[in-house]
Amino acid sequence: MSELIAKMKSQKILETAKISPSFISPLFLVPKSDGTMRPIFNLKALNEFVLVDQFHLINMYRIPTFLQGKDWLCKIDLSQAYFHLAISQGHRRFLRLIYEHELLEMTCLPFGLSTAPKTFSILTNWIAQILREKNVRIVAYLDDYLIAHQSARVLQEHVTLTISTLQYLGWQINFEKSVLTPQKSVTYLGIVWDPWDNRKVLPENKCVTIVKKVSEVLEQKSVTIKDLQRVAGLLSFASFAVPRGRLNHRRLVMFLNSLPQNLTNDLYVMPQPVREELSWWVLNCHLPTPLHYPPPTHFLTTDASDLAWGAQLNNHALSGVWSKAEQTLHCNQKEMLAILHALQSHAHLMRHSCILMQCDNKTAVSYLRKEGGTRSVPLLEITYQILHLLDRYRIDFSIHHIPGKFNNHADHLSRHRRPPEWHLLPPCTEIVFKKFGLPMIDLFASEAAHVVYNYVLAHLNQSLGTFLIVVPRWHRVFWRADLKARSLAAPFTLRNLQSYLIDTSTGLPPPNVAEMTLEVWKCGGGLNK
Repeated sequence: MSELIAKMKSQKILETAKISPSFISPLFLVPKSDGTMRPIFNLKALNEFVLVDQFHLINMYRIPTFLQGKDWLCKIDLSQAYFHLAISQGHRRFLRLIYEHELLEMTCLPFGLSTAPKTFSILTNWIAQILREKNVRIVAYLDDYLIAHQSARVLQEHVTLTISTLQYLGWQINFEKSVLTPQKSVTYLGIVWDPWDNRKVLPENKCVTIVKKVSEVLEQKSVTIKDLQRVAGLLSFASFAVPRGRLNHRRLVMFLNSLPQNLTNDLYVMPQPVREELSWWVLNCHLPTPLHYPPPTHFLTTDASDLAWGAQLNNHALSGVWSKAEQTLHCNQKEMLAILHALQSHAHLMRHSCILMQCDNKTAVSYLRKEGGTRSVPLLEITYQILHLLDRYRIDFSIHHIPGKFNNHADHLSRHRRPPEWHLLPPCTEIVFKKFGLPMIDLFASEAAHVVYNYVLAHLNQSLGTFLIVVPRWHRVFWRADLKARSLAAPFTLRNLQSYLIDTSTGLPPPNVAEMTLEVWKCGGGLNK
């Protein structure tokens, strides 16, 4: 600690303070992944007086939507991230500590302050937005930037631009932890992302840690709550990248929730189902999961009543009555069983496919989307049955909640049609075509929504030619930088959408159309080099 305090004083992170009314907090050290120590202020007492507005950091669940197949990747890590932000002189008295009888105060943003993550992320995201305006496809998580592009050469140029921008603004870059040469895979937010093999997986060192920690717990006949919490924290993070990882740590979490909340050194014997889950992790933590799933080839909508269950699988109507044992079950269980029964009769016909499910019960949707839950053992058991059935036939799936007023939407999907689409009326398209010329074919369109005679579905990276793309005017989105890089002309704004835009399922303008702005971009297709 003395060595670190001296270093922080030499870097002007800590300064000697004059005796005055102060808020004193303890300082402690936590190990970083690279083996060095990070100073953390225990500002728990101060944080009780600090108002924190709600905000959301980007997390690993959003990275797949940022990445494209066969992206080249780089990452940039900032050194001493929070310490780049100075604290005003008038507020430093709230960030004081005493070390060896000396009163010291922080001169910059400390780890441990409840407002620090939001304050820092506002600045890093502001920088990311500046770079997006220069066609850099980038996301930021606090002090870590991830940059992607379909061309390795262009990505290298964007990395150079990003570094020069950060250094111009006074940020220090951790070159040892950064990956500045385009790679086909990179570790970001603790996950290995590989767009070339379409997979995400835990790094080898994390797998080794999981196997070691879990094995240590399994070797013991009884364990403390703290030991279980450490393992549960490891598995909770890892479950994102491991196939069925979320499903296979529910028993552990439920067991932890059943124990006393106060931390003691009391020993507890783990139930056999918990031991089986932990053993599963030793064998499976190294397995990858897909980065992107294929588009759905089957559509399933389900419903359940007190008398029976019904389902629509593609164009086939399915139904059945409840058994005596099922008749008295809770409605949430019946909704889950409706999905299970529909799959049990037809899953063998959908091997190696992808199914999109729709259900009007939010609990059923949540349990399947999150691979179970910890509040209901019966629902968890049905979740096990459904997911094991899907895995047996290697069926990928997604599930969505369909409110009652959108039943027509679910009906379209269940009949293997595309969902209701938006359509620009001829008076609007005539204005666009007069400016840009008449297209020969309508991409991303259907029979109901196309605006020229020929229409197909295609991915822009796989298509050569010049395209007119109609998109909402959203500035803080990942794809806008890619769109600007492809653009051959400035975007054209579409106005008076109340008169020009309709929903093909209703023939009426979409909800809140007055709040929308659409743009037409003239872009080049193919890989963006």
